[in-house]
Amino acid sequence: MELLIQFSILILSLAALVFFADKLIDSSAKLAKAFGITEAVIGLTLLSYGTSLPELAVSSISSVSDHPQLSISNVIGSNIFNVALVFGLAAYIRSFTVKEAHMAGRDNYIMVVTTLLLVALIFFFGVISRTTGFIMILLLAGYTYYLLRHDRTSNQLKKDGTVSKPREIGIVIACLLVVIISGRFAVDSAVQVAKGLGVTEWLIGATIIAAGTSLPELAVSITAAKKGFFGMSVGNIVGSNIFNIMWILGFAASLSPIYMNFDMIKWDSVFLLAVTFLLAYHLVRTRVSRSDGILYLAIYLGYIIYLLFFNNLS
Repeated sequence: MELLIQFSILILSLAALVFFADKLIDSSAKLAKAFGITEAVIGLTLLSYGTSLPELAVSSISSVSDHPQLSISNVIGSNIFNVALVFGLAAYIRSFTVKEAHMAGRDNYIMVVTTLLLVALIFFFGVISRTTGFIMILLLAGYTYYLLRHDRTSNQLKKDGTVSKPREIGIVIACLLVVIISGRFAVDSAVQVAKGLGVTEWLIGATIIAAGTSLPELAVSITAAKKGFFGMSVGNIVGSNIFNIMWILGFAASLSPIYMNFDMIKWDSVFLLAVTFLLAYHLVRTRVSRSDGILYLAIYLGYIIYLLFFNNLS
């Protein structure tokens, strides 16, 4: 009976995620027009910050609770999920062209550099120190400020005066809260279902929690892709991956240094680097087809198979 209840909560949480993600996209698009900001930058900032809050909560709590493995695996798993599954599904839904030059250049390169930074810190030092964490936070703050300032001055988009900013901001905040809360309920219920089925704690953390905390990104990006807001969809994925590393691990490390043995995550790192470089390639190429989407989905399936059958951590 308990398992049935948890499964019902999981289904209801997912339904709420999809419904309110749809409303979130509509209001975010209106806000972009009202402020004269491109939809891609809305995805890179507002949506990326908002949909990454579940990862922030999980990783911060894990850090102060002396569970560094969960902090790192949550971020690595979420980033792989964002690219391989979310981007793959978005591409499979409809082929599209990345029109924003900065997405293929500036933001693309920053995503690659931050991913390399994470792997290098663990490989060479085995720790993300408090000082490093503070520096990561400051760098992300500077990047966000630059995004908003540069986008407003370079694009010179005409502001839509018919949009009520307070109303749409209120809707965005309310929808973000529901999306985040729904994601949290979905994670909790999924963990309980997994435990009821006898799945190990490590597997829960590396798959269900990582995927669960990325449910907001999944809901928002797929909804955006269906509505044709591909700049917002891709921006949310790229922004979330940058945010997950620089802000979430930076904040968690500023609370308590994160120690990690690279040998424990070397293959996870290989998958992370592989999907990140593949995404970077497709952003530079600008054209993404449905067959490309299938390739990303196949890679994610390969990652899940690795976790299920070749990862012996418990």
